[in-house]
Amino acid sequence: MEDETLFKIALIFSMTGILLLFIISDSIEIKEFKIKELTKKEIEKTVKVKGTITRVTETPGLIIFNMRDNTGEITGIMFKEESINLTQGQKVEVKGKITEYKEKLEIQAEEIKTTNL
Repeated sequence: MEDETLFKIALIFSMTGILLLFIISDSIEIKEFKIKELTKKEIEKTVKVKGTITRVTETPGLIIFNMRDNTGEITGIMFKEESINLTQGQKVEVKGKITEYKEKLEIQAEEIKTTNL
């Protein structure tokens, strides 16, 4: 009987912990930056940037794009795991990790949404 009670208690605490993790992960807000505000301090951090697509290049497994806001321009990359249609002039919100490539900052997009800015 004690093993069964102990199992039920452990199961209840485990399920409660998982539920709390889901609630906490939904409430964590990703900080939004203007492109000019991005520095090497943000490398490896996940950020949100809004801007207008100025150039799009597609390769077999990668989409490379440039985006601009009223403060600057940044290059972004996104792996083609799902189909996405980016076009020049499109206004987007990009969530992704800041990386450095050839001594320039770029954003490795995890999520791209169209927006009205």
